[in-house]
Amino acid sequence: MVPSETPRPDVLAAFTACRLWRAASADAIARLALAAQVQQATRGTQLAVEGEPAGRLGVIVSGKARVFHLQADGRSITLETVESGEPFVAVAALAGGRNPANVEAATDATVAWLDREALFALMAEEPVVARSLIADLASRVVNLTAVVQTLALDVPGRLARYLFQRALAVGEATPEGLKVSLGMSKAELAASLGTVPETLSRAFARLRDDDVVAVRGADVIVFDVGALARLGSGYEEG
Repeated sequence: MVPSETPRPDVLAAFTACRLWRAASADAIARLALAAQVQQATRGTQLAVEGEPAGRLGVIVSGKARVFHLQADGRSITLETVESGEPFVAVAALAGGRNPANVEAATDATVAWLDREALFALMAEEPVVARSLIADLASRVVNLTAVVQTLALDVPGRLARYLFQRALAVGEATPEGLKVSLGMSKAELAASLGTVPETLSRAFARLRDDDVVAVRGADVIVFDVGALARLGSGYEEG
């Protein structure tokens, strides 16, 4: 069945890219996009509050949002950053539970909200969608486990793990060493590692003094990938 109206092109593009229903037909995705409520959010707008009921899930149409946990001392731990075509608070919304974390617009953003009943209707109509949804939920469990493991390390260890993963993903060989872009500002990196910029700077200094890395502005030159792997796993020789 073809929708009686045409969804916004940007919303349709984001929904088409969304991994939750990647197995759905084009017509079904168009109907979801048409049913979505669109919000224009300025940077810093609170999109979800930890502990409050989650009755709908969000998809970023443009811009970015930060998913974070606020600690008792007021510091925040960034759990993930979601961008165009990526969902957030989906698990809580589908389970009919409460938001497990806070979400705020990291930039000016366009957000499409979808009631969970619309997704349930899609799964009833096209059961194959449930498979992609289960696969996504499983990957989120793996990611959450990695976050917990990372937070069990000290800050230099967390930084080493992050740099090691970035080196594998985007490392570029140079005569000096493996060039790795941080992928975010140092303030954002500190938040994602559950620390503050000052402590992150000390962690970088430790890696630099141990001849593991050198900082070049927004890039890092990795001299010893093996050392990053050992530090990031919590194992150090000697």
